[in-house]
Order: sequence, then C-alpha cells, then structure tokens
Amino acid sequence: MSAWVAAAVFSVGANAQATPVIKERGGLYYLAPGYTAADVANFYWRSLNGWSEHPAEMAKYYQKDGVYALAYAPVDDFPNVGFKRANKGRQEMTDYFTNFSKQLGNLRYSDPKTWTLLQTTQKGTYVFEYSSDGVIRATNKPYQQRFIAILRMAKDGQIQSVREYWDPYVALRDFGLIKKTQ
Repeated sequence: MSAWVAAAVFSVGANAQATPVIKERGGLYYLAPGYTAADVANFYWRSLNGWSEHPAEMAKYYQKDGVYALAYAPVDDFPNVGFKRANKGRQEMTDYFTNFSKQLGNLRYSDPKTWTLLQTTQKGTYVFEYSSDGVIRATNKPYQQRFIAILRMAKDGQIQSVREYWDPYVALRDFGLIKKTQ
C-alpha cells in the first residue's frame, strides 16, 4: 500500500451533506471551495451515473486537459473493441464514452453514500470503491461491475484525473469476448 494511503476505511455517507456545493459555470461543473470527501464522491458519481444515455455530460466535470484512465483495460489483447487505457481531455472522454454507450445501457452507479473511501494523506486525492449495474445492449443481459478509483481534484474544483480499476474478466465475459472453459 502506498505511503499516501492510510489504513483507515470509512463509508463516504458518514459525513454526507444533503446537497453538495456544485456550481455550474459555462456549461461545466465545479465544486465550491470547502468541499468534503462526501461532496467529491457525489460530484464524481454525478459525472458517472447515466453516462450510457448521456455520454457528453461526463466530461463537464473534468478540467479541459483532465484524464480518465482505465488501468486494466485489455487493449493489447482486444484492440478492436474500443478499450483505451487513457482518455485525455474532454473531447477524447466524450468520444470514448459515446462509443461505449452503444454497448452499455441504463448504467447506474451505486449511491455515493454507500461508497467506501480509503483515506489518503495527499491533499486533493481520494480513493473510492463502488459498483455499477447496467444492461448490455446487444444481448439485453445484465452487466455488473466493481471499481476502485483514484481521483485527483484540481484547485478550480473540477476533476483533474481519475484512474479507475475494474475487473476486465467480467467485461470480456459479459460482452461475449471470452468464454468459460468446462
């Protein structure tokens, strides 16, 4: 475990406010100064939740040159599926999630009040554990995934970067790209 991650784990909902301080400016979203870890969780959740129906909304929570990285994306073994390890900038994020919205539908993330936060000592850095449920459009079968994300907030109140970890086996299996052996 990195030196900047403390051993303490607690529920994000423990200090959750009823309404996080989210400001809209020029069609983009920002957290107002003085936000809490619960506010960051809610802000990140808002960026994720429903991207399968509205993929262009996600990037509005990120800095212009923000990064959304998928550390375990199986790009080497499945180059034609559309996986990317890093999406840099709002347009690249929008393009990526627009492409994947053709494959995933009704994607909903667990309530941020139920997320686990691993406390860090690095200012502006948050580590969340959460899950999602959705539907694979081609088969109408359910898709469920668990995540751990390392999120860095910028001083302006937008997301600077996210490095998300998920189980590629679940995605590859559920999308029919690999099959279990007997």
